[in-house]
Amino acid sequence: MLEGGEAVAAMEKSVQGMTLQELRAELDRTRPAWEAEVGDLVGVLTDTQRPALGKESRRHQVVANELLRRPNNS
Repeated sequence: MLEGGEAVAAMEKSVQGMTLQELRAELDRTRPAWEAEVGDLVGVLTDTQRPALGKESRRHQVVANELLRRPNNS
């Protein structure tokens, strides 16, 4: 089982091969976990102050970052 940075790196690699439609669907699927864990804290805490995220919340963050990274995400 991968831990910490290794798990995030594996997750990042897995989303790089997804289509925009798949990324958007995954973002929608993982949104409830993200909102439950950090939704209310995003505007208050800095990146270094955020609590450790659960698997689904980390996945949401990785998918969101991948969508932002792509030049044509419309």
